[in-house]
Amino acid sequence: MKKKNIILAVIACTLLILAAVYQQAVNKQDILHVLQKAEPAAADYKELKGSFQTYELIDKNGEFLSYAVISSASGYGGPILMLTTVSGEGAVINTVILEHAETPAYLERVVKAGYPENLQGAAVTDTLKEDLDLDAVAGATMTTDGIIAAVEKGMYSVGENQLGLDVPPVQAYQFQWEHGAAALILAGAGLAAVLKLKRLRVLLLILSVIIIGFMANFSLTLGNFLSVFAGKLPSINERPFWYIFVIAIPVFILFIGKNIYCGWLCPFGAVQEGIYKALHLTKNRLDQRLVTFAGKSRWLYIWLAALLALLFNNPGMAGYEPFAVFFGGEGPVSQWIIMGLILIMSIFIFRFWCRCFCPVGAVLDFIAIIKRRVKRLFQKKLPPEAQLVQKSILQLSESSCGTCQSGCNRDKIKEAKLSAFNKFTVFIIILVDLLIIGVLLQNIGLFY
Repeated sequence: MKKKNIILAVIACTLLILAAVYQQAVNKQDILHVLQKAEPAAADYKELKGSFQTYELIDKNGEFLSYAVISSASGYGGPILMLTTVSGEGAVINTVILEHAETPAYLERVVKAGYPENLQGAAVTDTLKEDLDLDAVAGATMTTDGIIAAVEKGMYSVGENQLGLDVPPVQAYQFQWEHGAAALILAGAGLAAVLKLKRLRVLLLILSVIIIGFMANFSLTLGNFLSVFAGKLPSINERPFWYIFVIAIPVFILFIGKNIYCGWLCPFGAVQEGIYKALHLTKNRLDQRLVTFAGKSRWLYIWLAALLALLFNNPGMAGYEPFAVFFGGEGPVSQWIIMGLILIMSIFIFRFWCRCFCPVGAVLDFIAIIKRRVKRLFQKKLPPEAQLVQKSILQLSESSCGTCQSGCNRDKIKEAKLSAFNKFTVFIIILVDLLIIGVLLQNIGLFY
């Protein structure tokens, strides 16, 4: 069985690598074809000097059409790459999103609000938000700001280098208090977990729901990790908060060997736990066989989401968690249904999403396990008897089956029949699994 698992893991990783290579090959489009997305009449171009990739567009008669500039800024999930064309008089003609790492639901909300078309007609000497009286789209502020900042960077470059105008500099990162508060909560959780100050856990989880969940509207997602894997990282100057969570949390877990995020910080995990403790009215117990099976099956959906994200060059497409729906109020119908089912089942099952579906928890637990196993390699070799005891303890701590702790016999558990409650839970697990597939298919635009 172990050999079979290794073979499957190798095949899965190979397919992911092939998907990444395929994406890179397809993404290398002819530059003229890219420029024609904003200026279809362009038949030729000349590359110009500038802060970003800048071109002079020429029609089939050899006449000047416009300047084109490709610039980027940080959105919610990663960099947003914009193509902007500017007239010889310094007016924005067209704006096109070339690449992004945003969750489709957030980007769709921004597009429906009129972005980036509403930036057309602006003068390169304008400050877009102030002079065009633009408002950030509720629930998608970072995506909106990323589009605006990317276009402003391109306007600034053309205005200064090609038109010789006095243009306003692009605004640098502006500190937001909720991001600072979230960073303090993270630091407090790390310290409390290391010092085992369990009395602070409830307070930290409550603050996490309010500040990290609703105010900052940020939860770790699978798409965040894939952004790192795909190299689509936002600028650290523009999004330091992103680095604090997406980079610092896994590094800290790797350092201490414990997954502190899920138990001490996750806003959605805290919501589930609160519902269970406040409304739990029955003594139905979730069969550990279901937890084990569902927990292992998470890796299938992680792999599928990663494959689609790499094939379509957008880590945001990997997001199927219900976090954005709960805290941001936006997402496809499938995610709304998933959220509703999870919250209802949380009345009866402790942290139902965390134990059976969450990809973030699976990844962070895996990082913690790596740390513990690497640590074992560098420890002094113990006598055979002590090694046997240590191995048993490690297997117990890493196993999702809690039956050993209660002295149960695994063979008897395998033969035990599922209760009516657990049979119903099997149905819910299968339904949520199908809905996850539905979310991923919606993310790639297969259906709406």
